[in-house]
Amino acid sequence: MTKKLLITKGFLLGISLAAAICVFAVSSRSADNPAPTILTAMQDELDRSSTALSKAEPATYFLSYTVADRQYSEVSGSNGALLSSSDDRGRWLEVQTRVGTYQLDDTHKVGERGASATSPGTTAALDEDIPVLRREIWRETDRQYRAASEALIKVKTSQQVQVQTAEGAAPDFSIEKAHAYIGPHVSISVDRKPWEDRVRRYTAEFSKSPAVLNSIATFTALGMNQYQVNTEGTKLAFGQVHYRLELYVQSKAPDGMDINRYANFDWLDPKDTPDDKTVFASIRTMVK
Repeated sequence: MTKKLLITKGFLLGISLAAAICVFAVSSRSADNPAPTILTAMQDELDRSSTALSKAEPATYFLSYTVADRQYSEVSGSNGALLSSSDDRGRWLEVQTRVGTYQLDDTHKVGERGASATSPGTTAALDEDIPVLRREIWRETDRQYRAASEALIKVKTSQQVQVQTAEGAAPDFSIEKAHAYIGPHVSISVDRKPWEDRVRRYTAEFSKSPAVLNSIATFTALGMNQYQVNTEGTKLAFGQVHYRLELYVQSKAPDGMDINRYANFDWLDPKDTPDDKTVFASIRTMVK
């Protein structure tokens, strides 16, 4: 029996599982934060689409929208030189449309695999205009509904010609308690210039050793806000900031065997950024 995940794996993009679990722990509490525009657009479209599709044939019994709003900065260097330095911003939309019933729906296993596969999602506009956001969500909802409807036909056809096992008779979906939580919006503002200098110095330190063939240092900063609504009443909005510094070095043993070493630093608050003394100590250990 499938269990619904309130946080989809594709949207976390490097955020630790432990942090996601913390969100679950507080998701049943209310927060003194106004609903963001994008969550309002999602709820408005959910109300409209669920009403319409619950009367369609076949009917939708569960509908879920998830949007991840991502800010990303990366600086990378190699062997004393700068490789790349960039900022990025994007939104990712996932729509889950289930037709049929909790007992039997379009995801029911047919043969060796399910009748329909979960959509990986699609990009969404960064616009805060509610009609624009609702139109994009509706377009993806319509696409997912059509695919689910076709899959349910295959499921019902298969049911008529195959002997049902105990596993096949189990419900296809579980009913879960609704969660409501609106947390503060998060954002990052990264000055990449100091990090461009740092990755040069870190990889130059590696290059002082004749045993080192190649070295790479990469700094990344991620600001992720995630939103979800579904027809069971769940409404979530939460965010997290995550920083990482990765060190990678390549060498070769006298017998020709490749030797690769890796180290990383992770922190959630800029004040916890590792200083040069700490990083250089790690570099010396890796080289040794």
